[in-house]
Amino acid sequence: MQKLLKRSSQVHKQAARRQRIVKSKNASDTRRLQQNQLKLHNAARREVFVSARQAQREDWHLGPLAPRRDVGDKAETYGTVPLRLMESVEKMDGKWKKWGIREGDRVCVVGKKERDKGKIGIVKEVTERAETCKVIGINTISIATPEYMKTASQPHPPVQTTEAPLPLSSVRLVTPVPDPSTGRKRDVIVNELTLERGKRYIANYIHPVTAKYHYIPWPAKETPEFQDQDVDTLRIEVEQETWVPTLLRAPMPTGVIDELRNKYSKFRTRHEDSYLEMKEEIDRKAKEREAELKWGGGTPRVMLTPVQELNRQRRMERRGVEEENNELTDEVLAGIGETMARKGKRLPLREAEMGALDGGTVAAKEQG
Repeated sequence: MQKLLKRSSQVHKQAARRQRIVKSKNASDTRRLQQNQLKLHNAARREVFVSARQAQREDWHLGPLAPRRDVGDKAETYGTVPLRLMESVEKMDGKWKKWGIREGDRVCVVGKKERDKGKIGIVKEVTERAETCKVIGINTISIATPEYMKTASQPHPPVQTTEAPLPLSSVRLVTPVPDPSTGRKRDVIVNELTLERGKRYIANYIHPVTAKYHYIPWPAKETPEFQDQDVDTLRIEVEQETWVPTLLRAPMPTGVIDELRNKYSKFRTRHEDSYLEMKEEIDRKAKEREAELKWGGGTPRVMLTPVQELNRQRRMERRGVEEENNELTDEVLAGIGETMARKGKRLPLREAEMGALDGGTVAAKEQG
């Protein structure tokens, strides 16, 4: 039984160790994959932009002699950006930060390299792990409609216009703030936010009326409107009680748990009574066998090698010699008696000796 418990504990420890190793390996693989994706994404985007600049420069130099590029396979998709460049690549774990911008906020584009610098719009989508956002009507680009979207039932135009993601470092929050002189509210670009306990404040700014940090509320979430359909489940069917708890019977058959539990798993901690009895019987037989195999014990039930037989015979002979040497002679007993008498020690008397001593004491008293 102890071996069973020890094996179960070892299996749990080994499984936890393997899980830690796999988790660490998966984390390193994910980090490496993210780095490669970010490099490929930036390289592909750079290639598109460089080719566009080269074509623009060539057209400017050639003037009327510039070739027509919107012909052939690119007749309808010339000047578009591949859809794969629209996907945001998430940064490595622990490398992103909270910018305090959510869907529905009004933001202003302040990036130096952004073409829509100075424009204000409403945030459409925020990807925190990639630190990007999409603003409605800002940084729009044309993308080629992928082939899997072109179907006979739902025809799509070859070119679609959509918003490209902007880095969160290129946008700033816009919020109305009361003017200290007039008291009227005006839009202010917030250069730095302070996030505390789920709230956001304007850093280094105190409200002129309340003398507190100016609190910027989070945008209200729109409640989606649901319409009833014919395939929807009725409320009466959902609220109908199909099982009533009771103490008169078990909630499920007793054999269900045994069917769900793997009977032969090495991770199990609960066992049947018959299995435990079998293990206890094995332990008992093992202990009996160990007792029989001890030196000086009975005849072993296993076959011994010649060396083991020789060692066992020597142990038996040594034990016999020790037993012979342990026999006390009359001289040794006399010496022990003298030593005990000198130190005032007495041996415990047996019942017969006690009876003889009592009889002698009574006869001496009668004679006296």
